[in-house]
Amino acid sequence: MKYLSETQSVCPVCFKPLKARYTEHDGKVYIEKECPDHGSFKALVADDADDYLNWVKNPVINIPPKRAMIKAGDTSGAGTSGAGGQTGAGSSCPLNCGICDNHLQTACCVLIDITERCNQHCPYCFARADEKDFSGYEPTLEELDRKFDLLLELGEEERPFNIQLSGGEPTVRDDLPEIIKIAKSKGFEYVQINTNGRRLAREEGYAEILKASGASVIFMQFDGTTDEIYMQMRGEPLLSEKKQAIENCRKAGLPVTLVPTVARHVNLDNIGEMMDFMIKNVAVVKGIHFQPVSFFGRHPDPHHENRVTMFDVLRELEKQTDYFKYDDYAPIATGHTLCCFYSTYIKEPDGSVRCTLTKAKKEAGISCCDTEAGKIDVIKKDRDFVLNKWEVASRGEEEKSDWSRYKSSTEILDLIDFLTYYKQNTFTVTGMAFQDLSNLDAERVKRCRVQVLSEDDRLIPFCAYNSIYRK
Repeated sequence: MKYLSETQSVCPVCFKPLKARYTEHDGKVYIEKECPDHGSFKALVADDADDYLNWVKNPVINIPPKRAMIKAGDTSGAGTSGAGGQTGAGSSCPLNCGICDNHLQTACCVLIDITERCNQHCPYCFARADEKDFSGYEPTLEELDRKFDLLLELGEEERPFNIQLSGGEPTVRDDLPEIIKIAKSKGFEYVQINTNGRRLAREEGYAEILKASGASVIFMQFDGTTDEIYMQMRGEPLLSEKKQAIENCRKAGLPVTLVPTVARHVNLDNIGEMMDFMIKNVAVVKGIHFQPVSFFGRHPDPHHENRVTMFDVLRELEKQTDYFKYDDYAPIATGHTLCCFYSTYIKEPDGSVRCTLTKAKKEAGISCCDTEAGKIDVIKKDRDFVLNKWEVASRGEEEKSDWSRYKSSTEILDLIDFLTYYKQNTFTVTGMAFQDLSNLDAERVKRCRVQVLSEDDRLIPFCAYNSIYRK
């Protein structure tokens, strides 16, 4: 055993604050901790220690919150009721989130659960949502209006937070278009709908309604390309429904990001086919966001035998495809390096795929805002770059050559045609390794940029919220 580093965590049973260590055993990396009352716990972080060691060397940029909502150690307004009704004691991170003045990163994306209802009952569900539960919290339009005002106050001056409307299943609310309109009227440019896609598939014209209301993207549950996978993950054969939802979004001009929950022995070996599906539908499917299964909420694997690491996904991307390489990817620099990966691509006119995330950009560090800006409109970020390439050939031999490939392969398209092609054929490949009680790392929590606005108006890092605070 080799000791690598130390952090703060909690006991998965009693939530008692514990020291945790990253250790290497036989070339694999684990996070380990021991509770005096409930024993030792160990969770896999990486199958290959070199993956872990190389990844954590990436640059980190701290952008602290505009203001904290509570003081570290203040327990007056921040309980820790969590899984199984247990209550944690003490003020050590990640207990008593609010967020406190020890948090190191401002939120990039803020998730709001607008309902606890759902029109599915999935074996895997981080929110434990249930179509039969109509008694849960569901904020009114007036409450949501106030919450949006609070988020404007807490956000950075140069840009508002990206908003994720979630649940439960947000489309079960008939007033979802009104909620989107409220958010857009407040100045939130990016409003994402986290959905299983069922209503989009079944209700003609619903995608057009969401698009007209101002929805930026559909963040759609998509676990694979066979019904066998959906039977295991969702308890229903859903592939045709997913395809119909995507087709309806295509007609509406509403971009889609595919969101697979990845579990070993279920759909890890289907990653290559998911990528092929995205490339074939790239005009509407603008990205895929892998989420290795985390063990909070409702899931059928209490012993975590199906755990998939972020590095497993990256290795399978390379193994199962021709165009996607492990070295294409980098973490965002404004979060914790173990939380996510990111890269950008373009589908070339000949059908091949090319990575567009430059080495310089990876070395400088990608911010969370870079990733979300690309989802809003890929042209905004690169417009000047493209125009300069069109007008002048004076940027160096490498870029001249790159631009000449476009000119030859597209028969010198005019600028409008090129910009249209560029927008329709670029996409992102991302992943987020959510934590659960077995691998919770306070340093990751402190740098979390995906936060949940709770029922009592606290901003809580996503993994801490779902592991400890979700009722």
